[in-house]
Amino acid sequence: MTLLTVNSLESGYGKLPILHGIDLKVDEGELVAVIGPNGAGKSTLLKAISGLLPCWKGNVSFAGNNVHDYEPNMLPTWGLGYVPQDRNVFPGLTVAENLEMASTMLKNPGPRIKAAYERFPILGKRQKQAARTLSGGERQMLAIASALILEPKLLMLDEPTTGLAPVVANEVISHILDINRGGTAILWVVEENPASVLMHCPRVYLLESGLIRRTDSGENLLNDPKFAELFLGVA
Repeated sequence: MTLLTVNSLESGYGKLPILHGIDLKVDEGELVAVIGPNGAGKSTLLKAISGLLPCWKGNVSFAGNNVHDYEPNMLPTWGLGYVPQDRNVFPGLTVAENLEMASTMLKNPGPRIKAAYERFPILGKRQKQAARTLSGGERQMLAIASALILEPKLLMLDEPTTGLAPVVANEVISHILDINRGGTAILWVVEENPASVLMHCPRVYLLESGLIRRTDSGENLLNDPKFAELFLGVA
């Protein structure tokens, strides 16, 4: 079953067009990646899908609902989680308070918060610590844990490993792959460590200048010398 369908989407900021007719889909339980150079429109795409940017033309459908007919705060209740690249935690709140904020829609959030600590044990050790004092990897884990509180059917991630040390990035990647193996579909905007991610993706969208230039499996892309030269630094 298809969870997310993006048809001929055009969007941007103010009067500046960024996306020029995007077609994309994500099925239940699928792991899908979006990759492209800086300025390609990757973050803009996730913002438009989540209703934070207008849909000028085309449409975005999630779980049978036209996203842009509703307020963005409705989407988590349908099962769409979104972790932006920046400002994805409340820095002045503790780890525990961040998770409590994420669970305000729940009558009994205790079991979900407990599950978050079980998935990310380091967060359990940092419960009383302000989010601003966490390491980069710990902040990303907190952001992902917060998005998982409502048990989304689809989790959208915007470059979750950017700026992280390789060892920490690999740990975050491992957590995300485990989330996908548990049945949650993932739409993953990839910037750094592309090979570590794409090797697991049956479908990857190559986005350039606001257009989908290629759709292929991660395996095929990684074996393409031209792609490897452009995105993996392999000459």
